[in-house]
Amino acid sequence: MHDALNTFLPARLGGCEIRLCPDTWSESVVYSESTLHQIAPFIGKLKSSIARDLVQRFSREGQAVYDPFSGSASIGLEAWTLGRNVVANDLSPYACLLTRAKLYSPASLGRALKRLEAVAAEAATHLPSVRIEEVPAWVAEFFHPDTVREILAWVRALKNQKDDFLLAALLGILHHQRPGFLSYPSSHTVPYLRRKLFPRNRFPELYAYRSVQDRLEKKVRRAFKRVPDLDRSITRRCFQRDASTFVPPFPVDVIITSPPYMQQLDYGRDNRLRLWFLGVENWQALDRQVSPSEDVFLQVMLKCFETWKHMLKKRKHCILVLGDTLSRRLHRRIPSAVAELAVSGVGGYELVSQTTSAIPRARRVRRDYCGNRSETVLVLRRT
Repeated sequence: MHDALNTFLPARLGGCEIRLCPDTWSESVVYSESTLHQIAPFIGKLKSSIARDLVQRFSREGQAVYDPFSGSASIGLEAWTLGRNVVANDLSPYACLLTRAKLYSPASLGRALKRLEAVAAEAATHLPSVRIEEVPAWVAEFFHPDTVREILAWVRALKNQKDDFLLAALLGILHHQRPGFLSYPSSHTVPYLRRKLFPRNRFPELYAYRSVQDRLEKKVRRAFKRVPDLDRSITRRCFQRDASTFVPPFPVDVIITSPPYMQQLDYGRDNRLRLWFLGVENWQALDRQVSPSEDVFLQVMLKCFETWKHMLKKRKHCILVLGDTLSRRLHRRIPSAVAELAVSGVGGYELVSQTTSAIPRARRVRRDYCGNRSETVLVLRRT
């Protein structure tokens, strides 16, 4: 497989049979999208309006949509909302948790609050046995001691009850400087303490004890503020497998996905606090898997195209949303390099369209982020 990267010829990448409209993707969706999308932060999150447009254009109601790199389940949730069957997959435990939380969310706010009461009762029984002395110093420094003790009791109860929705909601309020969250002053998406911006002597209230139950209840209510009617008879499956070899348990009609950018985003490091509460202590090892080097990324994509070729029926589409990083190995932008991998390296695909749009500053994780400033939607079709 490695030799294929060195020997395939540049593809004849012509054709623009389908023209997408990135101008319609630039508008904010914060006050219009389903609030289930906002249950917890996720770096590099695919905008829900892009996901919805791609699902509508390339599938029909009742068909199956497969997302091999599901991330925060933007595609999966929009596909379900639009009446498609869903298969989602991701190697990251945090991504899988968010995906399950959205695809298997409670049927109503009332049911969610009843589940919250049941978990609260069990968490109270765990509280006396929680030992915060065993919490790593880098984790403990984010919280008041009584708060971290409560979080651990709640996490234990949520795992026992296998309540992915409430666990994701809890991780969604884990850190921020606002009083409605559980940490000392910290950034929202990425866990960095902001002691200089909010010194303890000037903002003592931000360093006080914060209870879990009342904040979690408010988070749950926010998550149900705007939820569309969802057909719960629709098939939804979530897996934590290697996308390059995984084959869904039933036929799929389209693949729509956004593969991880090559070391442009640190999914392990930037989610390290949430991952620790999920039981993942070695976020560095996870980053090597889910935020791979260029060579590993291209090898993974090559294997994926081989696997997907035997999964997709003829004339069915494979749509990838890719950051416009420059490939040093192949001396062209990653979308073009990935298209060549599919068309010439593996064969059995043709390029239908390649649409590039800018990534607005509001969607970047860090103010000083100097990685991808644009992304390309690559539409391939099985020949």
